Amino acid sequence: MTEPSGYALAPLREGADFTLYRGRQRGNAAPVLAVALAEELPSPRSLRRIEHEFGLASELDPAWAAKPLVIIRQEGRTILILTDAGGEPLDLLLERDLLGNQGQPLNLTRVLVIAIGLAKALGQVHRRGLIHKDVKPANVLVDRDHNVWLTGFGIASQLPRESQAPAPPEIIAGTLAYMAPEQTGRMNRSIDSRSDLYALGVTLYQKLTGRLPFSAADPLEWVHCHMARQPTPPGDRAAVPEPLSAIVMKLLAKNAEERYQTASGLEADLRQCLTAWQSNSRIDPFPLGAHDSPDRLLIPEKLYGREREIDALLAAFGRVVTGGIPELVLVSGYSGIGKSSVVNELHKVLVPSRGLFASGKFDQYKRDIPYATLAQAFQTLIRQILVKSETEVERWRGSLQEAVSPNGQLSSTSFRSSSSLSGNSRPLRSCRRGMRRTASNWCSCVSSARSPGRSTRSRCSWTICNGWTRQLLNCWSG
Repeated sequence: MTEPSGYALAPLREGADFTLYRGRQRGNAAPVLAVALAEELPSPRSLRRIEHEFGLASELDPAWAAKPLVIIRQEGRTILILTDAGGEPLDLLLERDLLGNQGQPLNLTRVLVIAIGLAKALGQVHRRGLIHKDVKPANVLVDRDHNVWLTGFGIASQLPRESQAPAPPEIIAGTLAYMAPEQTGRMNRSIDSRSDLYALGVTLYQKLTGRLPFSAADPLEWVHCHMARQPTPPGDRAAVPEPLSAIVMKLLAKNAEERYQTASGLEADLRQCLTAWQSNSRIDPFPLGAHDSPDRLLIPEKLYGREREIDALLAAFGRVVTGGIPELVLVSGYSGIGKSSVVNELHKVLVPSRGLFASGKFDQYKRDIPYATLAQAFQTLIRQILVKSETEVERWRGSLQEAVSPNGQLSSTSFRSSSSLSGNSRPLRSCRRGMRRTASNWCSCVSSARSPGRSTRSRCSWTICNGWTRQLLNCWSG
C-alpha cells in the first residue's frame, strides 16, 4: 500500500458502504475510478472487500472490468484505484430513464444491446473461474456506445462452487434485492456461476419494467421473496415482447438447474431477440437455450432418496407451528450418511414463519464438557439476535434475562456470548440442576409464541447426544 495524495477525485455515486469517484492522478492524463470506504472508521469486513478486489487484479481485464491498479491512503481513507474506460453506473442511468422517459415507449434496442454487453462481460468473468456474487446496476458501467464493464468484485469467489453457510440476512455478503436463492444460505445448495445469472435477471427485469421483481420491508422478507415468491412476468408490467419476458423468467428460476447454465447461452438468445427486433420490430417465439451448453459437468445438488425423512421433518415442524405443542425429532445414522443435509432442508420452511435455526455438533474430544453442543447451538442463536435492530435486541434481552435470572452467571459461563443478552447476575446455584433449568428456560424463551418481536413461533434444531444432554432431553420430552 502506497501513501500518495496526488489524485484529484470527484464523487460519481455515493453508497452506504462505498463511494465511487472519477478523477485523475496529477501529472497523468489517463482517467481513473476510485472506490473509497464511506465511513471514517470502516469495519474490518469493508477493508477486506477492498483488499480482496485488489487481489483479483491479475484475473480482471480492462476490456470488460474496471481493473484494480493500486490501493492508496488519502486524507486518512483507504482508496482503491481502478482503470476507467468511461461510462456511468447503470443504476444512475436507470434513475435518469425513470424520471425522463415517463409515458415514453421502451427503447428495446438500447436495453437489448446493454443486456448483451452485460452477458458478454459476465461470461468473461466466469471463464476466468470467478463468481461475481454481487451483480447489480450499481456495479455495471455503461458508456454512450452501450459498452459494458463490471466492477464491485469485493466478494467475488475464485471457487467453481461455494457453499454458503446459513447466516442472519442482515449480514449476508451481497445485495439482498439481487441475491440468488442459494446465496441466502437457506436453500441447501451451493453458489456457482448460475447465481450471477439470477442477479443479471433481476437487473434486466429492472431495466425492462423500471422496478424490481420483488419488494420487501426487511431483510428476511427479501430472503423469502427470492426463495418462495414467483415474480410477475415483465410482459405483464410493461410492453415487453413475450420471448424476452420468458428469457427473464428463465433467469429468475428458483432452482439453478432451470436457469440458463451459461452466460454465452443467454447472450445468444439476446442476440436473436435483437436481430428480430431490428429487422421486423417484433420478436417471434423461439426455443430458449438452444446454444446453452455448459463447459463443465454440473451435477444437481438435489437430495435423492430422502423424501420420506424430509417429509417427516417438515410434517413435525408443521404440527408445532399449527398446534404449538413442542416436539423432539431425532435423526440417526452412520457418520457421513447425510444427516446434516436432511436437517438443513428445514431452512426453506423457516423463512416464512420467521423461525430461528440453531445447530451444534458433538466433538469426540469434548465429551466431558456438559451440554457443550447445546451451548454451541445457543451461541448461534445469540449471534442471530445481536445483528437485529436495537429495539428488537432490547426486547430479546428483557425476555432472556427473565428466563435465566436465577442462574444468569451459569448462563454466561456456559454460553459465553450470552452475557451480551442475559447479563451476569446472581451467583451459581447447584450446577447440574441450575444448568438443566437454565437450558430449559432458554429453549422455552426462544420457542415461545411470546418470543419478543415475533407474531409467529420461533424454532431451534440441533443434532446431539451425550449423557448430560440425554438427561436434559428426557426432561423435555417427558
